[in-house]
Amino acid sequence: MSLRVRCIMSGVRVLGVSGSPRKGKNTELLLRVSLEAASEEGVDTELLSLSDYRILPCNGCNICVRGKPCPLDSEDDMGRILERLLGADAIILAAPSYFGSVPGIMKSFMDRTRPLKMGGHRLGGKVASALSVSGLRHGGGERVIEAIAHFALVHGMIFVGGCEDPLTMGQFGVATLQGEAGWRRVEEDKIAISNARGVGRRVARIALAMKLGYERLRHDLQG
Repeated sequence: MSLRVRCIMSGVRVLGVSGSPRKGKNTELLLRVSLEAASEEGVDTELLSLSDYRILPCNGCNICVRGKPCPLDSEDDMGRILERLLGADAIILAAPSYFGSVPGIMKSFMDRTRPLKMGGHRLGGKVASALSVSGLRHGGGERVIEAIAHFALVHGMIFVGGCEDPLTMGQFGVATLQGEAGWRRVEEDKIAISNARGVGRRVARIALAMKLGYERLRHDLQG
């Protein structure tokens, strides 16, 4: 059995999280492009749009520090989101730049994942990457990538970027809506689209390789 077939049979799942308050717009489109490329590598993919859920902001009660569930989970939809995160092998997080950083809904999501960290780094070891969209060419897209990268590293995730042609491509899908003739749709930013596909491919390949490595290790230990 080939490496690819064995990995497909292992059921690797890549979850895309859209952190835009605007459903179905540019951020989600860029994320779908990335997930499509991941799917072509033989993994299962799923898109989760935070705009579909009610997420209350963290109120700093610190109950999670004592190993207890967040009391807000019974008041909003965050508990359902945490289950989706835990069920994924890899997570691609995408967000637009709002005044040079992630939108409020994305920040609330990040804050509310704290119980997973305090409960034993439950996202630790998952593969993660990032995409972003900004209005202006220098509108904060890279700052969004940095915020997501820091979030992933705090959780102990394995943060990766695409490895495309280093002379013509970047590590992440950072799209801008500012074109030479005025505003444009994200799909008109061909470099960003290509980079987003590169992110999806690399996330999938690393997640597949890690899954197969765990299976081999378990087989050897049982052996």
